Amino acid sequence: MLDLSGSTLEVLPRWIGNLKHLRFLDISNCPNIKKLPNSICKLQNLQTLFLDGCDQIEELPKDMRYMISLRFLLLATKQRDLHGHGLQHLKSLRVLAIYGCENLEYLFDGIQKLTSLHTLWIVDCKKLVSLPHGLKYVAALQSLVIGVCEKLDLSTAQELKEKEDYNEDYLVDTGFSLQSLYIADLPKLKALPQWLLRGSANTLKNLTITGCENLTTLAEWHNLTSLEKLEIKCCPKLSTLPKTMKRLKQLKIEDCTLVSQRCQQEIGEDWPKVAHASRIVLDGNTITAPELLINPTP
Repeated sequence: MLDLSGSTLEVLPRWIGNLKHLRFLDISNCPNIKKLPNSICKLQNLQTLFLDGCDQIEELPKDMRYMISLRFLLLATKQRDLHGHGLQHLKSLRVLAIYGCENLEYLFDGIQKLTSLHTLWIVDCKKLVSLPHGLKYVAALQSLVIGVCEKLDLSTAQELKEKEDYNEDYLVDTGFSLQSLYIADLPKLKALPQWLLRGSANTLKNLTITGCENLTTLAEWHNLTSLEKLEIKCCPKLSTLPKTMKRLKQLKIEDCTLVSQRCQQEIGEDWPKVAHASRIVLDGNTITAPELLINPTP
């Protein structure tokens, strides 16, 4: 284990590649580092690499494909894309988090080759315009977080939208089946696209959407049969909820006037969809499940 986080290092020594048995390397929050030696790619036993907060790194090492044991990778870079580093060959990678990449416009092709990837975070990448086409084929992916990407429009990204308007069965067999989805501060998002929810209709348990000021619909034809927790904040134009949420346990709506009105107890149009939830909070007001009122716990 080697923890260099928060240090004033400007250059990482080349000899770091000689630490052949190193499994954990934390270089996070080192704002003076601009380049990593390619010798770091010799660390074939390395399982965890934290580079988040190193937002001055001009380019990632070119031979990262050889870091065959890497399971957890948190990174930051000034690059416009992540092509040419072999990230798609990291077959052991389970968690990939991309933070604060101010110039990043695109990730990398071949992301579907990351057969062990179960968690993907893409946060504060303000110039990101699209996601890789192969993302919908990452069958192991369980948790997806996308936030503060002001140019990203999931509903119109060409790489992910092709054919979905022509064949409603397209994407069903891709294996894409999330359990948790968190979306925040995507001002261009108007509707959640089919590729994102359709394959996860029977697996998604937690859905959080916040700060999407132009979002108008959650693709209401979806039946989210496994959804247990739904939280929506600061989406003033949102007017619809999924049709069926039979396992819903927790619902929280805040600063979403249209949806709050539709979920009003007994009188709201969408009340029958959510009435069975054990905890409902609308703009700070908690609605207790009727069955708890009838049979209160001693």
